[in-house]
Amino acid sequence: METLNRKYGRQSTARAALDEFLDGQWWGVLNVGDVARPNGMVRPLAVPTLYVRHEDRILLHGSTGAGTLGVKGAGRQVAFCVTAMDALVLAHSTFDSSVHYRSAVLYGEVQPARREDRAALLERFSELLIPGRTAEVRAMLPKEIAATNVISLPIVDGDWVYKVNGGPMAEPDEETTAWAGIVPFSVTYGEPQRADWSTADLPDSVRAMVAAGGA
Repeated sequence: METLNRKYGRQSTARAALDEFLDGQWWGVLNVGDVARPNGMVRPLAVPTLYVRHEDRILLHGSTGAGTLGVKGAGRQVAFCVTAMDALVLAHSTFDSSVHYRSAVLYGEVQPARREDRAALLERFSELLIPGRTAEVRAMLPKEIAATNVISLPIVDGDWVYKVNGGPMAEPDEETTAWAGIVPFSVTYGEPQRADWSTADLPDSVRAMVAAGGA
């Protein structure tokens, strides 16, 4: 198991807690280390990307022509980071101020899905993001499936760290007249805005997603 070097009490080793956190987020950053860029330079590469958790793996997708999210990403050792900010913690001094957050880092080797599995995995990807949406739109065309790669990162015991910083504020050990407290932060869905060219009513999938609230 990966462990923290400090603030050990913030680490959670419960797999169920990790899964619940990952299922409540949509966005992560894939870190792949040093990569040769088109201009010849070698630089660390981090790719912000949409993801879903499907059973014991993280699913990502991208163009088959892309570097990390394409066929060139096969077998690469990566770190995948997901973070959620829950509140600003405003203490009696800026030094003691902080944030409430949840974050997970998963380590491992990414592998592209087999060609014959792509269609099912891409449909599963969409259904995990917005349940019911695939039944409301046309199916992906064969050429679209061929142009889209799916890579997975297994969630392996011992290869992830989940941190939670929350709870009440500690009372300062000095007198102060400054206001101190916690300012919650949340992400919610706004009113759906129909495209100018669309004439359809708001579908059930979007209605249910908005009603359920943000990630």
